[in-house]
Amino acid sequence: MDVQILRGDGRVGQFSVNLSPMRDEQGNITSLVVVMTDITDAATLQSKLMHAEKMAAVGQLVSGVAHEVNNPLTAILGFADLLMENSDVPESARKDLRVILQEAQRTKQIVQNLLSFARQMPPHRKAVQVNSILRRTVQLRAYDFHSHGVTVIERLEQDIPHVIGDSQQLQQVFLNILNNAYDAVRETGRPARIELMTAGMGNVVEVSFKDNGHGITHSDRIFDPFFTTKEVGKGTGLGLSICYGIVREHGGEILCHNNVGDEGATFIVRLPASSEPAPVGVVAGVMQS
Repeated sequence: MDVQILRGDGRVGQFSVNLSPMRDEQGNITSLVVVMTDITDAATLQSKLMHAEKMAAVGQLVSGVAHEVNNPLTAILGFADLLMENSDVPESARKDLRVILQEAQRTKQIVQNLLSFARQMPPHRKAVQVNSILRRTVQLRAYDFHSHGVTVIERLEQDIPHVIGDSQQLQQVFLNILNNAYDAVRETGRPARIELMTAGMGNVVEVSFKDNGHGITHSDRIFDPFFTTKEVGKGTGLGLSICYGIVREHGGEILCHNNVGDEGATFIVRLPASSEPAPVGVVAGVMQS
């Protein structure tokens, strides 16, 4: 049988327990031999494999559904646009048409997210500089950060290696994590802070996003498709699932945990490093609100 036991390092581990009876000459049980094997690493690997298989199965399912939904949705958007251009349509009907267009566009974005999540084609990869991608991503939200008092602290290690990857996909990953951090820090009422860090660690480049938000309540499900803790209409639950798939396609891993002794959570993206060092370093900086 398998049981969870507190290990000597203070963490809970998974152990396989085997009980073997010892008998005397008459066949009576006199004692038990207990053999416990630490299978924590194997159990963790098995869990990751099962999760990867589940993601692949869901990807195949949603790809078909998304394509079927996309066709009638395109027709709805097209005819709604034509009606909006018709001068004979009264203003009262135009208000309803605007709602139809708005909701259809939102649905179309969900469909695009589904297709992106389910995409089986390999990314277009080349040597890219993680610091540059990260800084460009921050600039996309610079106005929102500034206008809502969110301080972004950049601690980007200089001269870290390139990674071989698709810059657009990596920017999508970074932007999604940044968006989640932005939403999290705005809900606490505390001075909002997001800290970005990059580091070269041997043959791995690590990118971390640390916020002082409300933390993660369901870390075991955070990368599951359609899982979200946001209010209805404010999240599809696909963002981090897409991030998970992109990072895995790049041969990396994405992790998350609540900050120990502090508020908020940290997301970590690890990507295989290229053999060539990045020629241009990016100095650490702080963008104040």
